[in-house]
Amino acid sequence: MIMTLQGSNRFSIILKLVCKALIANYIFILVPRTVFADDFNTQSFYNKGILRFEIDNDTVWNKDSDFTNGWSLQYHTVRYDSWADLQAPEWLTWVGKHFPSLDDDNSIVGYSHGIGQNMITPGDLTNFKPMEGDLPYAGTLTYSLNWQSYNQRTARSFQVSSGILGAESLAADFQNYVHDDLSLGEDPKGWETQRKTEPILNIAYGYIRCLADVESYTNDWSGQVFLAPMVYFGNLITGVDLALGVRFGWNIQEGFRIFPAPPGYGFFLNTLIPKPEIASPHGLELILSCKALGMIYSVFFDGSIITDDDREVDRETFAFAGMLGLNYHFYKLFSIRIAILHETDMLVEDSLPTVPPGREKTGTDNSYGALMIDFHF
Repeated sequence: MIMTLQGSNRFSIILKLVCKALIANYIFILVPRTVFADDFNTQSFYNKGILRFEIDNDTVWNKDSDFTNGWSLQYHTVRYDSWADLQAPEWLTWVGKHFPSLDDDNSIVGYSHGIGQNMITPGDLTNFKPMEGDLPYAGTLTYSLNWQSYNQRTARSFQVSSGILGAESLAADFQNYVHDDLSLGEDPKGWETQRKTEPILNIAYGYIRCLADVESYTNDWSGQVFLAPMVYFGNLITGVDLALGVRFGWNIQEGFRIFPAPPGYGFFLNTLIPKPEIASPHGLELILSCKALGMIYSVFFDGSIITDDDREVDRETFAFAGMLGLNYHFYKLFSIRIAILHETDMLVEDSLPTVPPGREKTGTDNSYGALMIDFHF
């Protein structure tokens, strides 16, 4: 969808770029500084709400299986000096005031929410019934609500996602429309065998810390090194992530930006501090990140703990991913973000069934590309 990358050494190239960038950025010595409320620019013209459309798709890696597509529509509020200032229902601000670490006096706050759809498929879309041991068809439709509290040094985020797995997710309808009606792919034959319907509930907590940065963020070149542990719990996914990354660019925002957000378990975040009004409306940003993932359970791969759908796929417990992202910001109106993410194998290739000649075997990794378009208002 975004572009096609080829060559067996793609992942190693990304990891080398990430490691080189991390080493280069560590030469900067972090000088502790006091954070003042005036530094947050909450009264700035640039403190706006954001409507974000995101699409995640594996076409960038020239494949169409495992995690194959996700899309979401998200709204992110303007940033407030405290939860008491937030213009939202009382129950929503109550969570921000009482959930551990979110009510930090030395931070600004906001919330985000959105709806999105995910789908996974086997590699051979021509088979009406995936072979035993192969990845089953599955789709989810979820709504996520995220609370954020952050400053220049740290960010804390709590998210609740709920929705549906199964035919009611409309994943089959979406892929059939894209592949058949728009003629953008092979006709998927096996959606009648998709995972059985069950409710989805997932909660997640993320913490991000700035390890080092160059502090000329306004109308100048600057950079940041960050570390981000994340925890997930629920039937969509239970596990942990640890991300390490670098942001570098001209006139970038202070704060934090990590990975794209596949709906239901990816974080719907806006942990970026508004620019001061003296700042140029333009910004350009490069992001290099690597991430370790530990998966304890996922209904996608491990079968259901709610229904009798016990189909399992032989998978790894740990995987690693590298990401390269490029963002352009016109802070008055919009931002465009492009990212490519390559992950090591999550599925065990030797355990996947062999397909007939001319048909595609199920991919073993969850690599994908992402396009995110923000509208500021």
